[in-house]
Amino acid sequence: MRVHVKANECQGHGTCVMVCPEVFSADDQGFAVIENAEVPAALEDTVRRAESQCPERAIEIDD
Repeated sequence: MRVHVKANECQGHGTCVMVCPEVFSADDQGFAVIENAEVPAALEDTVRRAESQCPERAIEIDD
């Protein structure tokens, strides 16, 4: 699984960082940054939860 954040849609709520800090982090302005574009199998469910909780739907997953 690969994941990325649509930078033009992220509003910096930080939900993804709170749900899965192993994959997502925030830049200096609070917008999401992907630490690991290729998601380890053990974190796939957590990344899917972050995707579903993003209020802007800015997270995309490619299986």
